[in-house]
Amino acid sequence: MNFVVSPDEVRTAFGLTGVVYFPRYSATHNQLNYRTALLLSSVGLPDTEWFMSKASLRADDSINLSEWYADKGTVPKECRDWLVLGMFADTTLALAPDTGTVYALGDGETQLIYTAIHRDAESLVYALTKFQILQQELEDGDDEDTEGRVDALRAEITEFDPLPFEDEDSQWHLTFEEVIDGIW
Repeated sequence: MNFVVSPDEVRTAFGLTGVVYFPRYSATHNQLNYRTALLLSSVGLPDTEWFMSKASLRADDSINLSEWYADKGTVPKECRDWLVLGMFADTTLALAPDTGTVYALGDGETQLIYTAIHRDAESLVYALTKFQILQQELEDGDDEDTEGRVDALRAEITEFDPLPFEDEDSQWHLTFEEVIDGIW
């Protein structure tokens, strides 16, 4: 099966220690769809200072969203079998195992709130990899027309999956604005 981003591209962007590979997760109530399981076990999930995969957080923390948020309030019924993927821009990302959709989570007044941020894990890995490449280019001193380059990357990611920039308050919008402002 081919993905839009290859294992080599992810390893080149993040280095050998910056990619986490997940075993095929087979709990009966959390069966990952085949494409997501294959992506996470063969291409992997980046792990950096700005995107911490769940594997890099405390080892004794559960990946089950209901257990992860147990002390923070109510988890909506439709989210109870979701899996925690990691942290991006101080926001927890979770995966709906049956569909592969990635959600950004937040604390509501009485229960967890969630917004779809990527149509699937492939879109997440693609966006993270493209963003890392841009970050490396900017760090290497190729920061001419930063705003134009960020806008071009936003368009490229949106062409592949419109969800990351659909909500003006999404973590992607905020991160890209911070890059333009020179915070990153």
